Amino acid sequence: MKTTKIVISILIFMLLVGCQGQPTAPSARYGAKMIFDPVNERIILYGGRTDSLIGLKYFDDLWTFDIQNQTWTPLRSEPRPAGRLSPGMVYDPIGHQIILFGGHTKQDRINETWTYDLAADRWEEVLPQNSPPPRSDMGMVYDEANEVVILFGGYCRDDLRELCDDTWAFDPQTDTWTEMNPQNHPPITYGHSLTYDPLNMQSLLSGGHMSEIKDGVFSSIGYGETLWRYSYPNNAWDEIPSTSNHPNPRYWHMADFEQPSGQLFIFGGDGGNGFLADTWIFNSTAETWMKINVKDAPSPRLNASLIYDPVNDVFLLFGGYLVDRSSMQDTWIFMQMETGQNWVKIQ
Repeated sequence: MKTTKIVISILIFMLLVGCQGQPTAPSARYGAKMIFDPVNERIILYGGRTDSLIGLKYFDDLWTFDIQNQTWTPLRSEPRPAGRLSPGMVYDPIGHQIILFGGHTKQDRINETWTYDLAADRWEEVLPQNSPPPRSDMGMVYDEANEVVILFGGYCRDDLRELCDDTWAFDPQTDTWTEMNPQNHPPITYGHSLTYDPLNMQSLLSGGHMSEIKDGVFSSIGYGETLWRYSYPNNAWDEIPSTSNHPNPRYWHMADFEQPSGQLFIFGGDGGNGFLADTWIFNSTAETWMKINVKDAPSPRLNASLIYDPVNDVFLLFGGYLVDRSSMQDTWIFMQMETGQNWVKIQ
């Protein structure tokens, strides 16, 4: 990652905040999703949930974040999908649209497919003939080389849990879902990340809470500590051999892919013995992990929102769920500074 003018912008922003108070921002939440809009050079956030004494609140709002101005701005598109936790959400560069699938609403887990036209500022529900079963907490990514959306796993409804080791592809040109049925695949998994590596034209699955069915009994088999890769043209999953230095097993962590350097970036999550706040980078060419030691990092959390901004060469993190069951409203960026790579809190 390179040094950018973001450092100066942050210092100016902090001074302005000190004089004018906190700017408008999304409410505290976890399980929201973000995409980067390269046409308008902005980050867009949707959905999520917060837990409170008066009950659960599911958000249906859209927000944009401008890195240079350090400001959140609401988008007030109507009508829009019902509020939901942990859906799949990706950016489709061909249609210049957001593609949204599933999630957990106040009623149940669902399998709706929606698109959001960024130019027209309009949501529209897509009604394909065939769809994946209802779920949340899946891995979903846009495969740039093949112009399709790849989906794997997730947390299905309780009576469908055994089905959540499935791989699907969505074609935005025809609005159709196709179950891929690869011969080999990861186990039943939720809370994992799925990111796209354009250098090797593959989707990378990291972590997740894994389960199995043995003698008719559904049970947990721990958290993922190895990477899987998926090739759409070959319809094949395979494991990437682990090295001696790699992240602890985890799920509900935050991850995205930094395209210029060919690196998968992950932060935090639930490690089983506590929430995590560590930062790791996976080199997809050398297939090696490296832990990044930072002085100041976001507090340990899970299910926050994370996205890579290629224009400013930074990762943006928002919100998340803390061990005390509270939801966060803070905004952080991870960037290259003169003193090295570090996290910086900007709101």
